[in-house]
Amino acid sequence: MAKSKRLNTYYIYFLIFNTSIATSFFSSYSDIKIFIDNFDSINLEIYQLLLILNFITAFFYFFITYVFDLVDKFTIYTAVYSLTYAFLIFVMWSIKFINLSRQFLLINFLVFTILIFVMARFQNTESNERYITFDKSLSLTDDKFIFSNYEKFPIDFFETVSKEISSSNLTGLIYDKEIFNRLGFEKIIEVTNFLGVNIYSMEDSKLNIIHKTSNLNNILKNFLDIFILLLFSPIFIALLIFFSLLVFIIDGAPIFYSQTRVGLNGRFFKIFKFRTMKNLKLTKEELDEINERDKIVFKSKNDPRVTRLGTFLRRSSVDELPQLINIFKNEMSFIGPRPPIPTEVLKYEPKHLKRVSVKPGITGLWQVTLRQDNDFDRWVEKDIEYIENWSLILDLKIIFKTFREIFKLTGD
Repeated sequence: MAKSKRLNTYYIYFLIFNTSIATSFFSSYSDIKIFIDNFDSINLEIYQLLLILNFITAFFYFFITYVFDLVDKFTIYTAVYSLTYAFLIFVMWSIKFINLSRQFLLINFLVFTILIFVMARFQNTESNERYITFDKSLSLTDDKFIFSNYEKFPIDFFETVSKEISSSNLTGLIYDKEIFNRLGFEKIIEVTNFLGVNIYSMEDSKLNIIHKTSNLNNILKNFLDIFILLLFSPIFIALLIFFSLLVFIIDGAPIFYSQTRVGLNGRFFKIFKFRTMKNLKLTKEELDEINERDKIVFKSKNDPRVTRLGTFLRRSSVDELPQLINIFKNEMSFIGPRPPIPTEVLKYEPKHLKRVSVKPGITGLWQVTLRQDNDFDRWVEKDIEYIENWSLILDLKIIFKTFREIFKLTGD
């Protein structure tokens, strides 16, 4: 991580860390006498304790970022916060200090968690933006602009989008009045809508969005995800702990399985699941023989690699539970198209690309309507139907139907 970026990331952490301390302090020690009575044995003033806390957490922050060279902010903040408080509790235990308020610790943890959760959702994360342009000279000035030959539109545009969306963060298409008029603005809108590519105007080197390709309201979607996570977080945490222990006891380590997937606008991220397979390698011929899906994706009910507990985890869809981490990090939503693996996206036809134009989900429309259907094209049709007809009511219906599918054990 570059020095300037490391400092910028620390400033955000510093703000979140101290906001959580201030909130929990005033909630637990609003009467200053209570603080003095509790901390009298330490013989430190409030500001001195605050300085010590910030010094300790700053030390852990720079130690972790320099030694492990972490990039993901969520991972950095969680690791630094956890180490800071583990160290403090150890010190308090060592000096036999017993007056630290549990209410303070609980409120501090909740406020810190909510703040990094909000930051992950609403902070600008467009770090590697890529734009398609019909202006060749623009593509020569900056490598974030990718040239597409308008004389070969839409074939060359399809190929460019397919390549970019499967290998980098494709953000949108740059508006060019003359070329748009020549090709037909409505025709371009139709193609970009289908592929899920937004259109941006460029004025004085600033980019402004002038056309969005999705009917999804990201603010409402984020609000729904936040509401569900906060409302059911005790249940989710209990289930994660319980099934983690179960996987470890029955099938051993590792408990979790991670894999690179393609998310919103082609961004790569690591998806988390409970491990349901053994380390048994099959040849391509053996995989093709047991594959029950057509075309691009792979699914098999008789896969010899599945573990003893894995069959239940898959049929009940419990193996998807660790993806709550991805939702927390704003890489996924509860409802949306399933995130494909990069090799799948490389095989996509143009009509399949729109399913990676929105944030992927744990469940979606095709999972509750076509779960046992083996036709990939029909899955894509359902994903596009969801994207083009999204509403909160539709999301709530999918959630309800998902629970019905879980209880029926229809997963595979």
